[in-house]
Amino acid sequence: MQVGLSIASHSGLPPAAVGAVAALAEEAGFGAVFVAEGHGDALALCHPVAAATRRVRVGTAIANAALRPPVLAAKTAAQLDHATDGRFVLGLGVANTIMNDRFGIAPFAPLPMIEEYVGVVRAVLGGSPGFDGQVYRTGMVPLDSPPARSCLPVYLAALGPRMLALAGRIADGVILNLMTPAQAGAAAGVVRAAAASAGRDPASVEIACVVHCALSSDPALAASAARAMVLRYVLHPAVPRLFGELDGSGVDLGPVRELLLAGDPSGAIGRVPQGVADGFVAHGDAARCAGRVAEYRAAGVDLPVLFPVPVGGDWGYEKVISVLGGAIGAL
Repeated sequence: MQVGLSIASHSGLPPAAVGAVAALAEEAGFGAVFVAEGHGDALALCHPVAAATRRVRVGTAIANAALRPPVLAAKTAAQLDHATDGRFVLGLGVANTIMNDRFGIAPFAPLPMIEEYVGVVRAVLGGSPGFDGQVYRTGMVPLDSPPARSCLPVYLAALGPRMLALAGRIADGVILNLMTPAQAGAAAGVVRAAAASAGRDPASVEIACVVHCALSSDPALAASAARAMVLRYVLHPAVPRLFGELDGSGVDLGPVRELLLAGDPSGAIGRVPQGVADGFVAHGDAARCAGRVAEYRAAGVDLPVLFPVPVGGDWGYEKVISVLGGAIGAL
């Protein structure tokens, strides 16, 4: 089973250590290494990954498009594609209103913005005379050297049906997150149907899905780490739908949000229903986590991307790579 690894910029690893983790993943047989943008610069952290690897795909999962003008993103992507000898994948997303407000980004309509953003990136990489849209207008943008590939792949992060359909129409791949295997399978169906409606081969759009992994032989510790991950996302606007608050299942994350906003994360973790965490976090020993990853593959995910989460304060990249990577390879 092909599998990817996601290294979080907010893990606190210095750039050299990020490269060392990527090298371990490549040696262990992983097919891709992505950098997740938390409080650092995912594109900048792709440089040590590129320098430390020779075979794996290198990319962002994801970089916040709203933080970078598309011309700059295209220039950076071109440099990274040169640095990787044509192995780079530009994964883009629009983040969420909470994060963008924090960054001082004015509100915008996400779908037209990201659709034209991708158009500008491709225009720059393809040597087009310019791009003339409603959101972005550019002239020709010369590059210092020709791109390693004019068809450098662009992936879009998507949670809702409209963004999923857009990814199916225009992107080379989609990056799913915060989904159960069943939700990921349904999302993959939306992407592939949209690709087919646009006259594209549905199989040409890769379905990647971030799978959070809390690897530990201590079931209680792993379960607690899984609940802690809910806090990272509980304020996200898409969460009520994804986590079951709107489907009549009786899930109520209101108390969790209240405690988190009141500055009591420990109390908030204690109010997280374990079933919510179980939905999108693989946790427990290697066999249990590997089995969960296999469920995503069986549901229609082409590339499960392991996102190690801290267990007892330890991000555990080396353990996930060696122990869980080996368990997945044995499936």
